[in-house]
Amino acid sequence: MTGNDILSRVLNLLGYLNSWNTRTDNENLLKRAPDIINQICFDLKIPNITKLSDEIEATDKSLDALCYGTAMIMALVEGDGDKNKIFADIYNAKRAAALSCKDVIRDTLPKSDYGS
Repeated sequence: MTGNDILSRVLNLLGYLNSWNTRTDNENLLKRAPDIINQICFDLKIPNITKLSDEIEATDKSLDALCYGTAMIMALVEGDGDKNKIFADIYNAKRAAALSCKDVIRDTLPKSDYGS
């Protein structure tokens, strides 16, 4: 998934696309999109992007959380408090799921070089 894919999904979630599924004319918001995405990437421990065409290497859970976190910040930037609260709640839940780490731990006896 690229930064453009994230941006398109976020604009769709926020309802900032018109009826032809094209972006609104808010150039200022679109210019800041990579920085907004990178803020959430940092929070989710995902490598940053330099431009929207960059591929984002992350798990599906992290990419999902990235979309909702980006929507949360974009709503805040746009002064849309109601949407910001909704996306903040969703992002926090998805962030917790994305950052939870489940590993398999095997029972093993420790090896020692002592006495060899």
